[in-house]
Amino acid sequence: MRRLLTLVLIAFAAPTASAQFPPTKLENLKVFPKDIPVRALIDTMASFTRALGVRCTYCHVGEEGQPLSSFNFKSDEKPEKNKAREMLRMVGAINGEYLTKLVDRRSPQINVACVTCHRGVSLPRPIQQIVLTTYDSAGADSAVAVYNALRTRYYGRASYDFGEVPLADVGNALRARGKTADALRFYVLNTELQPNSAFAFRQAAEAQLASGDTAAAIRSYQKALTINPNDRQAKGILEKLGAKP
Repeated sequence: MRRLLTLVLIAFAAPTASAQFPPTKLENLKVFPKDIPVRALIDTMASFTRALGVRCTYCHVGEEGQPLSSFNFKSDEKPEKNKAREMLRMVGAINGEYLTKLVDRRSPQINVACVTCHRGVSLPRPIQQIVLTTYDSAGADSAVAVYNALRTRYYGRASYDFGEVPLADVGNALRARGKTADALRFYVLNTELQPNSAFAFRQAAEAQLASGDTAAAIRSYQKALTINPNDRQAKGILEKLGAKP
């Protein structure tokens, strides 16, 4: 039961000596209908919990591990609570105003929910952004460590894209900054994590050529062709380099 309420956009009565959970009366409702049933509200809060991967204390005043009856759900002290209210209003506008204006909507209709963007994390940043931000603040070693930590924790879930593209995007961004050596680390990591991706090996080969390591580039292009014999780009560059496909 303690896992249920979180990210609440409304609140319950402030705790007193006789506070109880679930409450009999709802107070400080600013987004949900005033007459929403208590059970429906709790179930909605549970869906927020799963959508953002958080607990009640993310938005509410209370101590983790203590009874929910001790929480001050009525309080607006935490800024996350009002942010959540605005996010709910945004979701309501998207579903109730903007999507309704689309012509020939698909059936069943597609609607936006918290999980549409958050997918189990409180801050729905693309993994490319997280890795590059870490790189800017702490360097390549920390950026690689952050990526690996996220992959260990979230792989197999919808939170982040751990396919062949994100690390290639990071490498491309670093190459554009002239950080070829650091970019190469991410391209090579991509080949290690995506050993069946011709794309990953071709991206690594391009960076290896740019860094002057022609022998490594040839091996990467050859690996790309082994995976995808129809990779004309890899075949063409190997021919220019005088290497066997």
